[in-house]
Amino acid sequence: MRRLGRNQTLLLMGLGVLICTFLGLFLTGVVVRAMVLNDSFPFVLELGEAKAAPPPADVNALAEAQEKGLIEQIIPIQGPASNVTSSSLNLPAGQINIALLGVDDYGEGNFRTDVIMILSLDPSHDTTTLISFPRDLYVTIPGCGEDRINNAWRCGGFQSLQATFETNFGFKPDYYAMVNFNAFEAVVNSIDGIDVNVTQHFEDGCYFNQKNWCVLEPGITHMDGEWALWYSRARYSTSDFDRNRRAQDVIQAIAEKALNLNMLAKAPELYAVYREYVDTNLPLSILLSNLDRFSELKNFDTLRRFAVSPEMAVDWIIATGAEVLIPDYNLIDPMLNEALYRSPQ
Repeated sequence: MRRLGRNQTLLLMGLGVLICTFLGLFLTGVVVRAMVLNDSFPFVLELGEAKAAPPPADVNALAEAQEKGLIEQIIPIQGPASNVTSSSLNLPAGQINIALLGVDDYGEGNFRTDVIMILSLDPSHDTTTLISFPRDLYVTIPGCGEDRINNAWRCGGFQSLQATFETNFGFKPDYYAMVNFNAFEAVVNSIDGIDVNVTQHFEDGCYFNQKNWCVLEPGITHMDGEWALWYSRARYSTSDFDRNRRAQDVIQAIAEKALNLNMLAKAPELYAVYREYVDTNLPLSILLSNLDRFSELKNFDTLRRFAVSPEMAVDWIIATGAEVLIPDYNLIDPMLNEALYRSPQ
């Protein structure tokens, strides 16, 4: 018998492996078929039908659904949620609520109101109240969906801002006074600066000195328009909540200086002058009839100051990656009830 060469041997071995594999598969199929067709076989074999692959998920919709579910776990009720609903609450007769707004640029309405306060004048209680709202509060803006509160004006002007406050907080401002930041500097400089009560050490980046860093220590500090604007807006080293507190301090200092200059007595003459700097729908008649309550702005002891504080909101990152504050209405509502003297009907 002729001896096979090495290559021939390897070739025959490869063919043998392939033949055995095919035979194994064939025999396995025969055995399985026989078991399926044999009624006496003790086991039941079921071969399922092929299923179509599920359609690809909508990633954006999934992210939004997850975000909504997680937000609802943190704040179960969106919208006014006190024991007495906002729709059943009354404001005192004669109360006037004015939205004080600071914007970066008027820009044909395409701007954000990064400073938002409500000045509440209440003749029935003879009080003046300031309430601050962080610009990043994530609220319902009627007609524009969920967004930061500082975008409400962009949705539809003052009417949109009113609707946003009414939908989320159960009241709406009657008037507004809006100033852009360049005009703010001009207003402060027009009264030769202001004396601000700096209540704690503060430092932050600034653009008007060689170090690009400004530091203030506690105490009464005289500020021109540039410094007052920086102190009101700076927030890189702190937060929106602290910025709201400082903005209230600056508003109070402006009021004190204006009153010391007896500017309210000159309101009719100055009203037309300051309309160049301030966009407002506040009638002069309302201003004149509330001079006594405006004067309370300068009094640190009697001015009532409120704000949406850190414990009243939850830090959150929405699907777009933006950082927002989810309001806890169970805590915000009682604060507003106290600030606005709201009571059941």
